[in-house]
Amino acid sequence: MLTNEEIERLKQGIIATIASPVIGSIEDYAWEAIFHYVKNLPMLDPASGRSKLLYDAVDRENAIGWSLKSLQKSNLLVGSSFLFVIQRADVIKKADLLGFPGLTEKSSPQEIGADVIKHWNEKIITSRLAQAVRTSYEGILLKTIKGIEYVYCEYPLEPLQADTFSWNWTTNKNTGKLGAGLQGSIAGNIELVWYKNQKQLFRARTIPEQSVRINVKRYRLNPAKYVETILSSLEQQFKQESSSEDDSP
Repeated sequence: MLTNEEIERLKQGIIATIASPVIGSIEDYAWEAIFHYVKNLPMLDPASGRSKLLYDAVDRENAIGWSLKSLQKSNLLVGSSFLFVIQRADVIKKADLLGFPGLTEKSSPQEIGADVIKHWNEKIITSRLAQAVRTSYEGILLKTIKGIEYVYCEYPLEPLQADTFSWNWTTNKNTGKLGAGLQGSIAGNIELVWYKNQKQLFRARTIPEQSVRINVKRYRLNPAKYVETILSSLEQQFKQESSSEDDSP
């Protein structure tokens, strides 16, 4: 989890981000940028290209990686559960490559589920090797729609054991027919949901007691003040960088 210093940096990063009149909410790249600030990690300009690998932030010195997600949620109480997308998983199309020849949507739930888990595990293993990660986590920032309450949750991210899951199709409440979602459960608790239509895999998580809670006052700069402040800071940084280059041997 986060140290006390990192928690303070997280709060500062949130306040500074939501103060911008050009950002409505902390999502995607904005959360990645805040997290890099929190951990004091270098970050590449997204214009240089975005990786499709799993880890959005990597501490190369300690070989730690984080897969980062930001989600809006009305209930931020401990024990509250939520679902989020972890992978686009067209496992039927890739069945032969994954070692499940002949697999179709009509195959048994257990067979499809095993294919889903193998697909996800290969993403973890491949990304660990490519990004030189030994220890990995999911770093989730939960927020309310008003943007004043935030919860940071961190979960170990390891390959899954296929034989611990039980799989079944959801049931349509209106028709009673099998639905589009395939649920993977452990001891009766839903852990994964795969949707055959969107080809997306969702992970279920629960807010733990050791989550980090941050409440802030939402102050927004007016556009003119924001642009003035940013341009001034850019000018100062440019002068500093130019001066350093001139002083270098």
